[in-house]
Amino acid sequence: MFSEEFVSEVKDKNEIENVVSFYVNLVRKGRVFSGLCPFHAEKTPSFFVYPESHSFYCFGCGSGGDVITFIMLIEKFDYVESVSFLAEKAGLNLPQKTEASFSVKKKLFMKSIGKAQNFFTGNYLTLMGNLRLIIF
Repeated sequence: MFSEEFVSEVKDKNEIENVVSFYVNLVRKGRVFSGLCPFHAEKTPSFFVYPESHSFYCFGCGSGGDVITFIMLIEKFDYVESVSFLAEKAGLNLPQKTEASFSVKKKLFMKSIGKAQNFFTGNYLTLMGNLRLIIF
């Protein structure tokens, strides 16, 4: 997966109104843009892009989100493909996964699993001890 800093940079480099305008004919209405929703058929614009909050929303079908969500919906990409697509569009290099970061994440995951195992084992043994007292 990508770091929060990288995803934030991708969003900052891809202004939502510019990305959406490639797929939708947008008309400026004050501080927002509107157009026909690309996700359902309509005659009256109910699709709005909000540059200040870097988001979009359709009042007709309820689709909404940020620039990454828009690309996921319009191109039928998953999250990783959408971030990669937008990074390439912005001229950003994708971060390379390192063995060190994978190793650290694996250790943290294993530590979490161990804590969960201890918690549930302790609760199970306590429950069994209480049941023995009740039965005998």
